[in-house]
Amino acid sequence: MHDKAQPAALVCLAIATAAHVYGGTIAFSDQSTASGLTHHPGMYFDLSPTERMFAGGSVADFNRDGWPDLFLLGGGNTADALFINNRDGTFIEQTAAWGLDVMHRGLGSTAGDFNADGWPDLFVTSAGPVSVTASVGTHRLYRNNGNGTFTDIAATAGVNQASPTSTVATGAAFGDYDLDGDLDLFVCTWEGMDGNRLFRNDGNETFADVTTAAGIDQQFLGFSPRFVDMNGDRYPELLVAADFGTSRYFVNDRDGTFTDATAASGTGLDDNGMGTTVADFNRDGLPDWYVTSIYGPPDRLGNYVYINQGNDLFVDLPESAGAKDGGWGWGTEAVDFDHDGFIDLIETNGWSNQWEYLPSYLFRNNGDLTFSAVQSGTGFDHDGQGRSLMTLDYDRDGDMDVVITSFDEPVKLFRNDLTGPDINWIQVRLDTGVKFAPDGYGAKVTATTTDATQYFWINGGATYLGRSQPVAHFGLLDAATVDLAVTWPDGSMTAIPGLATNRILTLGPSIEGAPGEASGASSPMLATYDDLTDRIEVTFTPACNATNHTIYYGALADVAAYGYSGAACWRGNDGTTSFDPGSGDAFFLIVGNTGVVEGSYGRDGAAFERPEHLATPECDLAQDLSAVCD
Repeated sequence: MHDKAQPAALVCLAIATAAHVYGGTIAFSDQSTASGLTHHPGMYFDLSPTERMFAGGSVADFNRDGWPDLFLLGGGNTADALFINNRDGTFIEQTAAWGLDVMHRGLGSTAGDFNADGWPDLFVTSAGPVSVTASVGTHRLYRNNGNGTFTDIAATAGVNQASPTSTVATGAAFGDYDLDGDLDLFVCTWEGMDGNRLFRNDGNETFADVTTAAGIDQQFLGFSPRFVDMNGDRYPELLVAADFGTSRYFVNDRDGTFTDATAASGTGLDDNGMGTTVADFNRDGLPDWYVTSIYGPPDRLGNYVYINQGNDLFVDLPESAGAKDGGWGWGTEAVDFDHDGFIDLIETNGWSNQWEYLPSYLFRNNGDLTFSAVQSGTGFDHDGQGRSLMTLDYDRDGDMDVVITSFDEPVKLFRNDLTGPDINWIQVRLDTGVKFAPDGYGAKVTATTTDATQYFWINGGATYLGRSQPVAHFGLLDAATVDLAVTWPDGSMTAIPGLATNRILTLGPSIEGAPGEASGASSPMLATYDDLTDRIEVTFTPACNATNHTIYYGALADVAAYGYSGAACWRGNDGTTSFDPGSGDAFFLIVGNTGVVEGSYGRDGAAFERPEHLATPECDLAQDLSAVCD
């Protein structure tokens, strides 16, 4: 029997006590047709009875233009589809051009830059091409070539097969479990219970199956994996939503192995774990875990909200908290949809009998660890056979939109049309270069205003068969400024106070360690890039008696010629300046003091760092310093 008793140690829930102030008025509009997102997946009917579980997709900025794109699986009766964001509220279908127009039994997907070349790649679980019988060994790893094409290298990379017997693979997730700076991969399999595999990235576009060595070679009916540091030791735990009472909570032992702490942690109580997400629902600085399941008392007790008590201990919220009944729950995500500073929950569902034609649910966080279903009347109208659910800010207006894929039904895009006076926000994307895992996987972002501190853990977890846009999004009510901090996977921190709200920022690690008196650990140069204004902002604290400094910036051609055009100068001690990096898809800067190179930062169109990519060590280029401040 599956024991659902809570551990005796879990006796307390941290609950906000101040009167809750809601943000804006939640409203959605169906933009599927208007946006050009016309895709109708159709599962190939030879995986009975499991084919009804599938319809996946993933969000990523595949062409690195700063706008999220969509990859959607076809299922076999329809080819897969790639929709590139036109940056005007519409998408254009470019599947064939990118080499993804494949007829196969696509099941789930995830995205991540596994080879750290700056371009997000795709992993797809598959039961093989429709021209032959369903088969194992047919998963796909599409390497993004950086030129608008993909190449499937799954076989040579060693990730084309998870289970030796089952064709029913499900979700997958990238994450850096060993903190070596590259993205590892976990793949779930539902049928047969022998295909839940951990692949360690060996850094040369190959992976090694380390499932047994890592201590997670167990039998469970896996659906949705996620790597997140749940206990604050920087090493991500492995969370898996799995069917029939087999969900797992694996604690990272920090030596390449995991310990199954499911029972001891108070998790794994969900009857039919399917979708999953992680967020701090009570703003106590600890990540909580939400798992969708089936609601049908007395035997099926619905969704579980596992509230983190610290030290790998959790307590589930009672049914009175309001998030248990989500029908036959599948894909889910945690987002502050009304910008009140508290994370809401959204999920899609659908099956047969009593679970047919139920609405997808939007659970608004009331700020006291209770949730209210508020989807009715908001325009979030979806009562089909929803499967995967992904969030993204496709129009870059600051609030998060929703995509739902469904079994044998058209894909739906719901635009968030949030209104009201207190709906400020900030979005943070992480550019880790080669120092940490790509796109900030494993980093924690903190946003502090006069009202509260919020937390977000960047990860590539599966919502169910897919991945959302990996961006830290914070609702900030009426706050005009916000203090941001990023804790990187090595424990170092980048802190930037007093930033204006209502902007999209790209943050990187503190720039330090290069020659020059401004490079010490006590005085790093911090650079941020604002996507909305296309400006670089630099905060610089000179060490010792440094006087005047110059920031050089220019286009890619200037850098290639070892020169920077333009200069932005300031005098004295502490300071902040900003400037327009110019046209093109690259930005660069260098700080000099009377001819001494002190630091540089930049990313070109291929997402390589400059000038390091020019094979010049320590950023020590021969710069044109003719514009040094006098």
